[in-house]
Amino acid sequence: MTRGTWKRGGSRPREWCRAAALGILGVFTLLPAPSWGLTLPQALDWALESSPEWNRARLETGIRKSERIQALGSYLPSLAVSETYINTNNPLTAFGILLNEGIVKGATLSNVNSLNNPTYTQTFGFAASLSETIFDGGNRFFGLKAAKRRETGARNEKDWKRQTLISRVTRAYLGVIFAEREIRVVRRELVAAQSDRDIARHRWEAGSLLKSEYLRARVHESHMAILVLEAEKRATLSRLELSRLVGRPLGKGILLAPPALFEGGVPAVLSGLSAKGERTLLDEALARRPDYLAVKEEVRARDQQVSQALSGFLPHVAVQGIYNEYNQGLSAWGQQSFTAIGQVSWDLFSGFGDSERRSRARLRLRMAEYRREDLLRTLHYEVSKSLATAAIAARSLSADTERVSQAEEALRIIRSRYQVGLETVSRLLRSEARYREAKLKTLRDRYRMDESAVDLLWATGTLSRGAPLFR
Repeated sequence: MTRGTWKRGGSRPREWCRAAALGILGVFTLLPAPSWGLTLPQALDWALESSPEWNRARLETGIRKSERIQALGSYLPSLAVSETYINTNNPLTAFGILLNEGIVKGATLSNVNSLNNPTYTQTFGFAASLSETIFDGGNRFFGLKAAKRRETGARNEKDWKRQTLISRVTRAYLGVIFAEREIRVVRRELVAAQSDRDIARHRWEAGSLLKSEYLRARVHESHMAILVLEAEKRATLSRLELSRLVGRPLGKGILLAPPALFEGGVPAVLSGLSAKGERTLLDEALARRPDYLAVKEEVRARDQQVSQALSGFLPHVAVQGIYNEYNQGLSAWGQQSFTAIGQVSWDLFSGFGDSERRSRARLRLRMAEYRREDLLRTLHYEVSKSLATAAIAARSLSADTERVSQAEEALRIIRSRYQVGLETVSRLLRSEARYREAKLKTLRDRYRMDESAVDLLWATGTLSRGAPLFR
């Protein structure tokens, strides 16, 4: 058999295939493990699942619902049953047991000694009591209305916690993206600074450049290395903040995917919101923002509690029906009795308890009104601030694009002249600084504009998981 041929069924092709497969497997083994991406909607879902503050707000809503059901239950009658066993030789109790059981005899009444010194007497007593309050001065009525207000306020507060969490996660998410883009810009400038330093060193060694110029290039390189470290620090802190909000560790290997609308649709969103005008946006915030609605419900609930505190000055009317049965054992029916009670009570003086309770209710109402007034001012400020920030960022971003293009072209020309010895190191460094600042300012303005879009939706109470920004 000639070299390079083999028989059918030989082992050499199989060995070659096995070797090729192992080689391919080795190549894939040496490749770095692919990083997986985290989208903003996924980060929001994680945060809503694990946030202690959000879960606490949900539990608070459940508590308020329970209080409302309890207040509603105060309108229902009260039913109680009891079974008692008594064994006594107390004269009064023993005689009462005999009366209740209906077994008092004439001989017992005529024998004073047996009345004063009875034997141990036992009884089994069953009682059922049904009572209902007819009028309590409005305590139940206003208490129920206040409980309903508090439940509505708790739901609004829960919605506000949700919107706030979405806003914080979105800002942190965008902060990580901004910080990592800043790192890329500064690292590119560091590479350029290292190249400029090498050129300066060769020219200084050749005697065509002053040593001070070469040292200036080295200082610039060190400065850029420090900027890279600072940018990496900001990126690390941003990731830690995002990790804290979503409740999961997010290492550097986890890539963040920029939301599609944030990459180009934010100006349209801001334009649509700004076209409504500040007055319209403020009206929308007053009508839809959950924290303001929660404060309004708190004021109404406090007002109901002031009326509820007045119930202590008014009479109370209640009725009660009682059924009793007493027998000597559990095997037979005993003596039965029925009692009906109607009661009207009026506490004319309670040691200033009712008056102070009403005074405290009025003070709490006033505190709630002050809180509503303060939130109204804050809301107006947040809407105005978000609009102003968005407008400034949009104008700055349009100017930044032209500035970056000019700075990049100027740097390209100066670097070309520097490489052939026609420009000084000082001028090159100034040109690099202008280009770097223009790039970083563009990133900052873009981040501010994205933030302002989120802030404006949050300030007007329209930020939700299903908003177009997160699709």
